[in-house]
Amino acid sequence: MNFIFRVSDYIIKVFIALSHERLSLGKRHKIIIVSIVLSFGLLSTQLVPFYLTYRFIAGLALLAFALSIWALWEGLNSLKAIVLMILPTAFTLAVASYYFLLPVRWLTRFPVAIAFGLVFYTLLLSQNVFNVASIRTIPLYRVASTTVFVLTLITAYMLFNVVFSLNLFFIWNGVAVFLISFPLILQVIWSLDMEGLNSFILVWSAILALIVGEMALSLSFWPIAKPMSSLIISTGLYVTLGIATHTLKDRLNRVDVWQFLGWGLGVFLIAVLTTSWTG
Repeated sequence: MNFIFRVSDYIIKVFIALSHERLSLGKRHKIIIVSIVLSFGLLSTQLVPFYLTYRFIAGLALLAFALSIWALWEGLNSLKAIVLMILPTAFTLAVASYYFLLPVRWLTRFPVAIAFGLVFYTLLLSQNVFNVASIRTIPLYRVASTTVFVLTLITAYMLFNVVFSLNLFFIWNGVAVFLISFPLILQVIWSLDMEGLNSFILVWSAILALIVGEMALSLSFWPIAKPMSSLIISTGLYVTLGIATHTLKDRLNRVDVWQFLGWGLGVFLIAVLTTSWTG
């Protein structure tokens, strides 16, 4: 435990020294530093008293937001500083929320923290591609789009699971899922052209988020396990967002529609077959 504090303190001191000396750091180096700092922040959750859990999770998410802006600062404007930080912040929030549920053992949590750091590194690289692609065309845009789309679904699943684990009133389930889905959908739709945040993007995001929120509201009455409920809603997000992005890119065809609907139908059938209708 003291080792983590010493390493974290060392990293922070190096970061401050680099800032004071104004040494030139490339974006990749900054992204590496941010990923390491947040990984140690995630590891330090074992040292946080239970009554500080929610504050620590919120603080770690805010730290991810601030450090991600620092890492991608070059080329950012006010709009991109908000939109591009949605997924890194939400992903950190989702993983940190799940991290507290893991067994309090280094053997379990240490590999998860390493995996988080590697995924976060990949995520920031993808966001940097969007940051640069909004100025000029680069060949890595398609790879970055796929990475962000997949991580959006993973983040949504984890956050949806947290919502259902709170056992809220059914209306609040729908509201919470809508509020989670809206920014996640918005940043994906914005990344299609990256020209601005207009009413068209806002309306599309709101409509899709409303559909996902209504799914959560409906599943509140279904006697189904919470992880399965989260999986169904995440699959609904995959279907609606996938069809929407293909439509907006003028690439939607019959094969794509059946592919998306096939995945949705498959997950729905699994949910029906695994539900205990007898209580």
